[in-house]
Amino acid sequence: MSRHRIANTVGLVLATLVCWMYGLHLYRAANRPLYDDSEQVPTMDTVAPDTHTMDPVLDDSNDGILTFVHASDLHISKYVATGGLVHFQHFLHTAVPLVSPRLVVVTGDLTDGKDKQKLISQQQIDEWQAYKHALSRTDFGQRFNGTFYRDQRGNHDCFNVFSHLSDENYFGSYSAVGDSSGYMLRIDEPFGTYSFVASDGCPRHGFARPLNFFGYLDARDMQLLESRLDQARGSSHVFMLNHYPVSTMVYGKYRREFSELVRQVSVFLCGHLHELVGGIGAQLQAYKAREGYWELEIGDMKEHAVYRVYAVDHDLVSFVDVRLPLPQIPMPNPELLDVRVEAPVPHPPVVLVTNPKDARYLLPKHEPLERIRQSTFIRMLVWTDVPVARVEVRIDGQLHPHPAVFRGTERQVGNSVNETVKTPLWAAPWDPELYNDGNVHELEVVATDTAGKSTTSRTPFVIGRNSVPLQNDARGGWIMQQSFSSMFQTSACVSYILMTLCLLVIPRVYFATLPNFSSWLSERSVQHHKDMAYIRHLYTLCCNADSLVVRAKLGLAMLAARAKFLVWTQFTAQVYLASVPWLFWPGYFFAMGMCVLPLFTGRLIPSARGSDAVGSVYAYGIYISHEWSPLLDSWTYALASIVSLGVLLVYLPVAVASPSMFYAPRAKRPWYRTVTIRVLVVVFVLVYLGAPTLMTAYTYGWVSVVFGYGRGWLFAAACLALYVVDWRMPVSLSNYARILPSTPSESN
Repeated sequence: MSRHRIANTVGLVLATLVCWMYGLHLYRAANRPLYDDSEQVPTMDTVAPDTHTMDPVLDDSNDGILTFVHASDLHISKYVATGGLVHFQHFLHTAVPLVSPRLVVVTGDLTDGKDKQKLISQQQIDEWQAYKHALSRTDFGQRFNGTFYRDQRGNHDCFNVFSHLSDENYFGSYSAVGDSSGYMLRIDEPFGTYSFVASDGCPRHGFARPLNFFGYLDARDMQLLESRLDQARGSSHVFMLNHYPVSTMVYGKYRREFSELVRQVSVFLCGHLHELVGGIGAQLQAYKAREGYWELEIGDMKEHAVYRVYAVDHDLVSFVDVRLPLPQIPMPNPELLDVRVEAPVPHPPVVLVTNPKDARYLLPKHEPLERIRQSTFIRMLVWTDVPVARVEVRIDGQLHPHPAVFRGTERQVGNSVNETVKTPLWAAPWDPELYNDGNVHELEVVATDTAGKSTTSRTPFVIGRNSVPLQNDARGGWIMQQSFSSMFQTSACVSYILMTLCLLVIPRVYFATLPNFSSWLSERSVQHHKDMAYIRHLYTLCCNADSLVVRAKLGLAMLAARAKFLVWTQFTAQVYLASVPWLFWPGYFFAMGMCVLPLFTGRLIPSARGSDAVGSVYAYGIYISHEWSPLLDSWTYALASIVSLGVLLVYLPVAVASPSMFYAPRAKRPWYRTVTIRVLVVVFVLVYLGAPTLMTAYTYGWVSVVFGYGRGWLFAAACLALYVVDWRMPVSLSNYARILPSTPSESN
């Protein structure tokens, strides 16, 4: 091996290592805001002390009940003529008066924040005014000293908002809470204390879409969250609220990890994902067994008109999802922001069984589940807008021998006539020991009002502490159990390292160590031809075999031989690529650049002034206004660029090499050189690189293409390479030897 080749090889390896070390430095810098560098304090036991006593018995008394309502993702829009504001107004004037809870919480995406084409994000003051006006036509802001209605920001509410202090942060002026950082609400009742802790997962700098899908809490946010959760210690239950599900968040650390802090939380309420598509988000719920809390995402008010009613009955937490009884969902709204809803619409009964509790949602670390076994009455809440005609109770299909009796009341909490909480309790005597057999039983409640409207509720229950599996993995449970932060970062890093080593560095080093590249290439070509002949021989034997067992064995042998052939032909092609400087070095340059250069730079927050609007999207995070934002969106961009470059580095070597290198000469083109395959590759580049590049240019300006190393540049280079290799060069077999000699130069 010549000194020139040795120098080239050593330089390549050193350049790769230097780029990777600098990339590690950038990764640490991007994640530094997530962690506090001050001295750590000893870990505290964050599990809330047991505040439940065994004195209360679940009988037919109507005390010991706290109710609240959860809604999310209103998406009030000045351009969308369905749902949104009209659903929200029906919620305010029908659902809330019907349930009359102690608290209403809305977890973000109050407005839509997009332009007419739904491409560019822009805070629309008209939408915020419509939201505030809808609230002002109720007395929610005055009830219970302003603690009746609580809202918080979602990602749409911080689109294109530079900071909390920006003029575009309309949440501060038009929301009920006003504080963008969230809130801590403590409700003291004679029967217990219940805390609601809301955190703001929006990025510190609200980027314009399509960035800004994931959220994070940095060290400063975690300090605030830790302080609020410390204030909530000793509560009977702690409910944590965030717009983003835990799986779509990146949690930093102040003194304690999020996994430690959340151990004192009973239920994590969130929105954001709506109901996804195709039914995969129909039940976005998961029990986090290690920490001991339930994470319950709720569908959106925007299109699905859904809200959730919670009841805490003697510290047993139950809930039911309800859809607004509208004639059509989503309901047409041609008036857009001018729509007015005054009168409530007829609502079917809302039935929520509180004892026995639904065995799918037990909280063994936070609930006094023994109270179910010691109870003397079945308890259910039945909200109706007209008097109840009858309530029927069945257990395992059999009519319960004791009829349900109304024991409810309206409990006045505040000074105003509207500051009342409905507890429409119905109770029926029972003996839980009759069902203490370890089996799952079903409680069915049918409530019918005098208008003929009826609702049926079915509740699986067990007597004991054993829960019933929710079995919702295909409908959202798997999504809620994941950590997309770890998933995307691991996928991007592993994919990048494998791509760099297997497709570039190792083939290049191997090429440099060959004493005679032409001889090696000829030997590999002969071996490939022999391997292909062997595969065809196995195929012939398999087709002619009489025994199914023999066919199966020959088929497996043929698959193994085919896999070996594909691996070695691809390796030969990658080594061949290392001998083609005009393709190899641009590929290597792009691979190294993804590690150390921004994927693109543009006006990420167009509403910001001056240089504050311009930011750079690296794989590890976003650098803007002289600080890092560790937003997970950047990893999805990096993964897309890595996959795109990887596909090109797999396809171009076999496309640029002569087919006779792998297959015996024949008139028919190999399958990977057909027009169909070439067109599919072009379509892949256009869809996976071209369309995102245009979207980036449209939203962040054409500067994002000019300085779009991982987007615009990669797209242009891919188009040029494919044009030269697939369309400019002749593709007939007779021309391959003339255009690309089978023994390329050993020099570079």
